[in-house]
Amino acid sequence: MNIEKVLFPHANKLVTDKEGTKKMVLVDQELDKFVCSFHNDGGVEIDTENLSYLCLSLDNLYALINIIEQIEDGLIE
Repeated sequence: MNIEKVLFPHANKLVTDKEGTKKMVLVDQELDKFVCSFHNDGGVEIDTENLSYLCLSLDNLYALINIIEQIEDGLIE
């Protein structure tokens, strides 16, 4: 059983909000969830308002890079 999937079933799924901003919930190594926003500028905004720090894994970083590249290449609208 994957505890991350049980606790955060909506993590790692890209959604678009009412304003057209693409967002994704990710979960760090300490099972803290955080929201990333992608604004089509080649970067990512990470909301850490309710967190003191993030502990990112290689999987987290690869996921962010992958999504940014897909958005930049027009593969995700």
